[in-house]
Amino acid sequence: MAVIEVSHLSYRYGRVDALRDVAFSVPEGALFALLGPNGSGKTTLLQILTGLRRARAGRVRVLGTDSVSLTIHQRQRISYIAEGQRLPGWMRLEQLEAYLRPLYPTWDEALASSLRDRFGLDRARKIRAMSRGEQMKAALLCALASRPKLLLMDEPFTGMDAMVKDDLVRGLLDCAGSEGWSVLLCSHDIGELELLADWVAFLDRGEMRLSASLDDVRARFKRVEVTLEGPAVDVSPRAGDEWLAVQQAGNRVSFVLDHRDDVPPEITLRGSFPRATRLDVRDATLRELFVALATRHRSERSAEMEVTT
Repeated sequence: MAVIEVSHLSYRYGRVDALRDVAFSVPEGALFALLGPNGSGKTTLLQILTGLRRARAGRVRVLGTDSVSLTIHQRQRISYIAEGQRLPGWMRLEQLEAYLRPLYPTWDEALASSLRDRFGLDRARKIRAMSRGEQMKAALLCALASRPKLLLMDEPFTGMDAMVKDDLVRGLLDCAGSEGWSVLLCSHDIGELELLADWVAFLDRGEMRLSASLDDVRARFKRVEVTLEGPAVDVSPRAGDEWLAVQQAGNRVSFVLDHRDDVPPEITLRGSFPRATRLDVRDATLRELFVALATRHRSERSAEMEVTT
């Protein structure tokens, strides 16, 4: 069962295409990482999922309902945390919790107390007196205490130190994992996402370039490093669509391989590099994949623009 289903989604700001024919789904219970550079459309997409914006074309279903037709009961099962989200600074944390508690029938006071202790938050302290990291902890506390069926997070870790991020990540993992909640998380902290996610998608310039389980991504994309024997030879003419972000320095060649065959990649690559003295193949990291896909997309766009002009 999918908690989010998106098909043929498009959105424009004037003449600018923010999203173009986007399609993906988030399985129930998944921790889904949405990657993409600045300006790729991630925030617009999350705002459409929450009903804050209306899609111009396509279909968007959240918890089985069109995103603009969500009932009050369904909205009570969704929590949304955005980068730079402002909390009422004049309130104490205990006042904020008291304000939110009656709005959510599933509010769990025991969970709120546990998270408060875990994050080291003083409920009697005013929010404006908290650091940015403490305010994000307070926001996450309130989001999780409502026991959401779906949690949407837009760049929650930006500018935080390692200790604060670790607290937030561990708190999120413990709650979401034990309760089976579904989480869609956008972040530039790709290293954190690799530890968190079991599904991943890559959005670039409004287009969905990839959406798959992390296991499938690791099976498909490989980081390859080759050392060649003898004089350096330019390998770029032999690089097809399956070789991403090719880099060559002398006799050393590295790239990300988009491998879709049943044949082990080492066997295929031996045919491409018969003079290799060393050939290392491993699963590509999310960071390496992010850079490789972004590089390929920019190259494709540049080629399109050259043809057009």
